[in-house]
Amino acid sequence: MKPSNRRAMSAAALLSIALTAMAPAAAQDYPNRPIRMVTPIAAGGMTDVVSRVVGARLAERLGQPVVIENRAGAGGGIGTEAVARAAPDGYTLLFAYPGPIVVNPSLLKSLSYDPERDLAAVSLLGTYPMVLAVHPSVPAKSVSELVDYARRHAGQLTYGSAGNASTSHLAMELLRREAGIEMTHVPYKGAAPAMTDLIAGRIQLVFDSVQLVMPQHQAGRLRALAVSSRERSPTVDLPGMADAGLSSVDVTGWFAIFVPAGTPRPVIDRLSRELGAIVRDPAMVADLLGRGIAAVGTAPEGLATRVSEERKTWQRAITQAGIRAD
Repeated sequence: MKPSNRRAMSAAALLSIALTAMAPAAAQDYPNRPIRMVTPIAAGGMTDVVSRVVGARLAERLGQPVVIENRAGAGGGIGTEAVARAAPDGYTLLFAYPGPIVVNPSLLKSLSYDPERDLAAVSLLGTYPMVLAVHPSVPAKSVSELVDYARRHAGQLTYGSAGNASTSHLAMELLRREAGIEMTHVPYKGAAPAMTDLIAGRIQLVFDSVQLVMPQHQAGRLRALAVSSRERSPTVDLPGMADAGLSSVDVTGWFAIFVPAGTPRPVIDRLSRELGAIVRDPAMVADLLGRGIAAVGTAPEGLATRVSEERKTWQRAITQAGIRAD
């Protein structure tokens, strides 16, 4: 081997040893400056609101400011990529939801990041179902009755979603395929306009959040039939999909924290412990429950396993339904 090559290899080895030795020291001193929490969605929605609540609690526990940075666009991809490319030092966190983590990898051919390769799981904070709702003109008071009605009126029902390839679209496609019914998809630019048209009777059904659906259900403007999860949800008193014989339909949204891959494990463990304590605090449990979210708080391995399993599920669903992003 040439002396120059030996010197290069020696330098690389020394650098690796130095970085390894520095990791525990950095973790012991963590955090010693403000932390950035990237939310890959626009300000104002439920994801943004919950990220700010969690960020404020995390700042209290860590003794450092947690600055929320909204980086919307590309179905959550812009903010997610920013975290994936950030320094793996624990000072850049991703407040994530399913889209950019488990849906986009199967939906977009030119995704600029790989969630399982470029991100490290920290903690699953909470889960929430969507609610299946119909306009009162649809004579169905259960999912089974809706399926029967849809079969008798094949292709006549229209359902709205927050956009092509959104979770509300994918959940309804999964229901449609499993139930063997034909419906027409009407994509909107967000959940709010879809809800407006449902109330007006211009579409007949949607899957949407507890916060959007239940006030309208209670006011009699629409009828909530079930939650999108397999079993009944602790956040809302509605049956699950298994009650209608559709056990394979199990769509549950979630919020979680990730960091760039390569972040020292002691830092990840510290964040996971603090976040778990935050979401299991009784006041926080009540706050999240009021937003339709069931508090969880897992170790990193629990979140990583969930992501791997859901990514496979959505890959099958997207491939079978032939769904493509706009």
